[in-house]
Amino acid sequence: MSQTLNKLGIEYKEISQIQVEEAKQSIKQMRLEQVLIGECENFGWQNLVNRHDLITIKSLEKSQKDQKKAQNSTLFIFSNKNPIRRGIIKLIRNQNYTYFITLIAAICLVPYCINEKRLAISIEVVCNIIFGFDILLFIIAYGVILDKKSYLRDCWNIANVLAFIFTWFIFLEDNKVNDVIKTIRLLRLFRLIQEIPLLRIQFTAYVSSFLKLKQVLIPIFLVMIYFAIIGLHLFIGLTERRCRITPEPVDGVWLADDGVLKLCGIWDCPENLYCGSPEDYGLPKNVTENNVAEFSWDFIRFDDFFHSLLVVFTFLNVTGWSGTTFMFWKAMTTYVTATYFLVLIVLLAFILSNLLLALFYESFMEKSSIKNSSSKAKKQEQEIEEDLKKKNQEQLMNRLALMSKQKGHLVSHNQSFNGQLNFEQQFQFDQTTLQQPQQNRFFDSLSNSKNFNFLNNLCIILSGLAIIIDYKDISKTALEQLQIVDFFCIIYSFIEMAILITGRGLKGYFSKDINKFDFLIISTQWILVFVLVVIDEPLIINHTVYVTFFKSLKILRVFRFVYNAKLFYTITLLMRSLVFTLTRLKNILALWACLVILIAIVGKSLLQNKLREEEMTIYYDDFGSALMAAVNIFYNEEWHVTMYKYALHTYVSFFYSILSVILGQIFFIRLLMAIFLNEFVQQLQKVENELKPIDFKQFIFEIIQCFKSNNKQNQKRITNYQTQKSDQMNQLEEQNNKKEKKGTRKENRTNSMINNNIPQQELEELQNWLQVDQQKQDQQEIKSNLSNNNNQNEKENPTNLNSPINNDKAEKIRQIVDSFIFQLFCLLVVLASTIRIGLQTPFLDPNSSTSQILQIVKIVATILFIIQIILNVIARGFILGEKSYIQRSPYNALNVLVTLVEIISLFLPSHTVFNFFSSLRIIEFIRIGAFLSQSINYISQALVKAFQTMLQLSIFCFIILLIYGTFATKLLKGQMYYCSSLSEEETNEINDKWDCMDYGGSWVNRILGYDNIFDSALTLFITATTEAWLELLVHTWSARGVNLTPVNNHNRWWAVYYQVFFFIGNICMLNMFISLVVETYQQTKIKAQGMSELNSNQREWLQIKESINHLKPRRLYAKPKTKLGLFIFSIAESRITKYFWHALILLNTFTLALYYNRQDKQFSDALDYINLICTLAFTVEVLSRVIAKFPNILDRDPFIIVDVIGIIINLVNQFKISQLNDEFYLQRGFEALSVGFQLLRNYYIIKRFPELEKLFYTIFSVVPSALSMLFIMFIFLFIFACLGMDLFGYLRPQQKMEGFDLHFKKFTTAMFSLIRVASSEEWWALLIDSVHVRTPDFACIYINGYEEFQEYGYNGCGTYWAYVFYVSFHLIFSLVILNLFIASILGAYEEHAKQEQSAISKYQLHDVLNYWAQYDPDGTGFLNYKQFWKLSSEIAICFGVPVKELLDPANKKNFLKALNIPLYEDGEGLIGYLFHDVIVSLTRLSVELKYGVRDLESENFKGKEYVHHYYKKFKTSPYNSGQMSTIIFLQGKARMLINKRKGIKFLDLGALKQELQDQNEGDKFDNS
Repeated sequence: MSQTLNKLGIEYKEISQIQVEEAKQSIKQMRLEQVLIGECENFGWQNLVNRHDLITIKSLEKSQKDQKKAQNSTLFIFSNKNPIRRGIIKLIRNQNYTYFITLIAAICLVPYCINEKRLAISIEVVCNIIFGFDILLFIIAYGVILDKKSYLRDCWNIANVLAFIFTWFIFLEDNKVNDVIKTIRLLRLFRLIQEIPLLRIQFTAYVSSFLKLKQVLIPIFLVMIYFAIIGLHLFIGLTERRCRITPEPVDGVWLADDGVLKLCGIWDCPENLYCGSPEDYGLPKNVTENNVAEFSWDFIRFDDFFHSLLVVFTFLNVTGWSGTTFMFWKAMTTYVTATYFLVLIVLLAFILSNLLLALFYESFMEKSSIKNSSSKAKKQEQEIEEDLKKKNQEQLMNRLALMSKQKGHLVSHNQSFNGQLNFEQQFQFDQTTLQQPQQNRFFDSLSNSKNFNFLNNLCIILSGLAIIIDYKDISKTALEQLQIVDFFCIIYSFIEMAILITGRGLKGYFSKDINKFDFLIISTQWILVFVLVVIDEPLIINHTVYVTFFKSLKILRVFRFVYNAKLFYTITLLMRSLVFTLTRLKNILALWACLVILIAIVGKSLLQNKLREEEMTIYYDDFGSALMAAVNIFYNEEWHVTMYKYALHTYVSFFYSILSVILGQIFFIRLLMAIFLNEFVQQLQKVENELKPIDFKQFIFEIIQCFKSNNKQNQKRITNYQTQKSDQMNQLEEQNNKKEKKGTRKENRTNSMINNNIPQQELEELQNWLQVDQQKQDQQEIKSNLSNNNNQNEKENPTNLNSPINNDKAEKIRQIVDSFIFQLFCLLVVLASTIRIGLQTPFLDPNSSTSQILQIVKIVATILFIIQIILNVIARGFILGEKSYIQRSPYNALNVLVTLVEIISLFLPSHTVFNFFSSLRIIEFIRIGAFLSQSINYISQALVKAFQTMLQLSIFCFIILLIYGTFATKLLKGQMYYCSSLSEEETNEINDKWDCMDYGGSWVNRILGYDNIFDSALTLFITATTEAWLELLVHTWSARGVNLTPVNNHNRWWAVYYQVFFFIGNICMLNMFISLVVETYQQTKIKAQGMSELNSNQREWLQIKESINHLKPRRLYAKPKTKLGLFIFSIAESRITKYFWHALILLNTFTLALYYNRQDKQFSDALDYINLICTLAFTVEVLSRVIAKFPNILDRDPFIIVDVIGIIINLVNQFKISQLNDEFYLQRGFEALSVGFQLLRNYYIIKRFPELEKLFYTIFSVVPSALSMLFIMFIFLFIFACLGMDLFGYLRPQQKMEGFDLHFKKFTTAMFSLIRVASSEEWWALLIDSVHVRTPDFACIYINGYEEFQEYGYNGCGTYWAYVFYVSFHLIFSLVILNLFIASILGAYEEHAKQEQSAISKYQLHDVLNYWAQYDPDGTGFLNYKQFWKLSSEIAICFGVPVKELLDPANKKNFLKALNIPLYEDGEGLIGYLFHDVIVSLTRLSVELKYGVRDLESENFKGKEYVHHYYKKFKTSPYNSGQMSTIIFLQGKARMLINKRKGIKFLDLGALKQELQDQNEGDKFDNS
């Protein structure tokens, strides 16, 4: 359209800024921006005619001249006709030139990857010269900047020019400033992305996605500021509270004990050490005492705003959060510190961080089905046309196949009747039907036979077993036998490949990607055999590491087996979906690789040689290590440790690391996750439609039919045998017998034959078949008799357990069971039982009075649960029937199971198993929560279904773990031992196991290793599901061999193994869990809402209707009439004073952020004075609002409650708590609480800006779902915390579970320890400590019971049940419940996005409330018909519907009839309409008129029925809006008769109508 207008000489006028502001203001007033943006209407010809005031027409000849003049010359030298310019344009458009520049761009990567400085500079200079000529050529061809297509009008080219200029700075001396300047030349790296179209498209889309993130990034940043300021006032100066050597400073110095690297205060220092801070004595800070890893080199502190913001930022990605929490809760009140950090991690890491994922995922959602109705209709028409074409093609192919088949029948017919074909006919037949030679046909049929495929799969399984069955202590004989089996499998694979390629041909075989992959794997075995033969190495028995590794590659053939095995339908489905998903994501994965290389090169340029290699695990001294560091940034793996270490030498580390984390981990990984989630679900649905599961019932039926057919064939064979014998004896007698036996049964004939001529073996087979058939018939008769007897018993005996009692008593019991009082009583019993479990810890003396009381509670609760079950069984039956007690709810089955276990536990000693089952009682609260909250109801139903899905996916993931872990087992079995119990100096002198023993050390195996396939699978599972797996990698790359001590960095190539697996395990496998859980949650939610059978338009309409039903008529309040009241009202509500209060809020926030540790007292007093003034001013403002809006203060300003509480806390803190110098912890806690309430007042500033308010509404929209998930998370945490206390309560303190931060001695700390496990932060360390049994280097005691605990204390050993405990907790909690948390966030955000972009947005409904309030200022919810008619026109304008027909009186009757709104009468008998009826009907009609949709209301499902309280005030009438015109007509007639009797004259209604129409047309003409 724009090109057409330009050719016609039409341009848009330049609009002034004033006109723009006026347009924005009018749009905001009418709230039409959502409609305009949602529609994305083009400025077409009709708009051009209607808004001709926006355009101007210029001379077409002049515009063409201007264009020619603008394109006349480049650099004012080269014209269009210049041969040099033409030649250059031809050159740069040549494809070979593009290839050359791409090659040079790739070569430019080489200087950044090598450490030879002179060579790197030389390559860089040569490449820069070439790119300089390239820039010159493009400038000559297209110009510099004046023309629209000139060189510098493209951002990519600007980066090229900057890179060209700053490359020459490489000759400057090396210093901090020059290093930063030199880094700008790295923009050259984008040239490679620029030259490759696919990467350029992906990178442009990635960068453009940043613009969408503002609606989440701004709230995230504001929340971070909020918690940073609170943390500043709560923890300021606490990092100086250390355990000191002396009670007081000596000579102005107070030394801290370097052996105790913990803060103190709440945590007590050891003996002869004293807790304190140098600030208490006015001493300067010792800047080096916290410069150790335990204190993150003094970067983790809240001593000023910027350090506080840095700490809060690390919580966005759950990076080292537990270490920070543990460090500070030793110096500050534990519960206050834990609450602060837990709220922070829930908001940032669980809600806001997942909102970023939801924002990307929302791009793939259908925002508004109603708006897209027209586009959907066109798309459906195209699909129908494509389907018709496909059907025509299919019909043509079917006709050709039928003709070919008829031709084949004709050939066979001619062969049977004419003897044989002549030579020419036979040759023609072979050419048309049998194109392949007979040998190829044999291999083709063989390659497609089921038996051959069975042998192939059997070979793959045998080969896999031969590879997997390998472990540390396997015997040499067994290993050799496995290698022999493996070699035979190699030989068979060669034969298999030859048959497949010969039978199907190269093109047919390689048409499938899975066959290409399989051929690649088998090719490695061919190469291995060839190399072994050439170098004269043993082929079969060979224990060389690399030979073992290459032989192990055959384990990858299991993927082919899984890919094709329909017997394991779910696993095959997941395998194919994953393969197709990764194939679809190849472009964005290529972009990921480019970004990793880019970040690695930038990091190497900025941080190379800043630290010694021995001091670092991750460093940037060479390209390979920098690449590993960059990948770890994307994986969120210990990047903060590397940042802190480098920050000791250069603060560039902060900017580089934080920017890389934001671009890589926060943005790109979440974008990749969103694409993966969407694509995997689509591929899963696609494969599920294409790949149908095996119908096992049909399969068994076919087997039975096969046996029956074999029986008939054998009978036929026996008959033929008898016939032949009879023919030999007497042909005449045989003919007579045949005539007689035609009408007899087949069984009699066979029996007579058997008696005469059947051999003994055939006779036995026949008898066996007859016996089997007779047994089957007998079993069927028995089953039918039993079922008939059961039916008769149920009819005769209605008191059976499986059926409810059908009498009056049963009905009364059912009423009792369903009553609210009974349900409440059961809830109280469950609550009492849950509290009992929480108090029944292993540290409770069984002989104490508390224990006896808890035992009584247990007995009483068990009896009550038995009574509850009996009553429910009597009322509804036990198990049979849909309404029976067991089938009614899975919670009932759980109740029966737990009650049975508790009955057994009453007669047996206490055991962990009994306590575990008793703790399951708390799950009953999920059912209660589901009754009270829809969100919990959806989540609880999805939770049950998700467990079923997760079980199948877990099996698939376990197969991948086994396959990938095989390589580590083959290469590392027996190599993970180390020498313990020695000093660092002695350890450096040890080389092997025997040196360790000579020095008195212990040769200990690591708990997480690779000694067998299951150990490898566990280690890899931990790697995929944990943060801080870097230590496991260090253990792996330090291994040197069997019985050799580990040496750090011995083989850093193992980093590739770990990082590739982390992509498979974390990015792919865990996102598969998320995808399935999200899909399960969405389907469950739709089904639970009853909308599964509705179309998308009807679902959206139900959501709109639900939003309307949540509205309430707004009441308009009048201003006070007294002068004092007006003065107070102006203080609270006038625009000028609001600006003043907002400025004061900003001043208060800025003041609170200016505090820092060890600041000058005068500056501190000034800040305190400003804070006091702000507090007093806010007190005046809140009081004026209370007085001005009293007594309807809560209706008019609900947030006033928060303000009043905040003001009270602020005043108490200012005048009371701050004076208590002896109460340090109370003072700090109360001050932080006061600051939190002060910062909440920024809500009023946010409210002043609609865009900011809209952004925060995004967060508030997901909070209800998040709270519901937190409720369910607490229930499962409770269960596992109780179980953990029973299993690990007596555990000896160790490295991680040291007894203060992490342990299971106390319920709250046990829950916090499990929260750390759920967050995946180094949870494997807790597993190691919990599984630690008695070893030479670890002394412990196996404690059984409270009495032994009293004797030995906390010196208990671990248990192997820890594997089950932690893995099951991680599977259930982290992979299911936390993924459900993500699903609920995505679901809530999806609803929010649909509401924002729906046909009727919430902002339009907000305006509807304002329109209604103008006609109903008291908020009664009632309008008479005159007010309604005016209101309907305004609402139509608000919804963007033309009102021409609505204002036409001729259409009034049809309009009212279409609305079909029920009529009500008020107390005075006035007929009118109610609020929700009017809004729902007008909205529906507006949507139908505007978007042209129909059938918004479903006949089967109307949605939830709302009964509003104000409906009771009005009387229902038998009329509706369709009859309103008749009522008005009758009222007018009655009024006319009354006035006629009084002699009143009337106007000519027809003339009045014509005058109104003429006036309306005149107004339209004036407006145009």
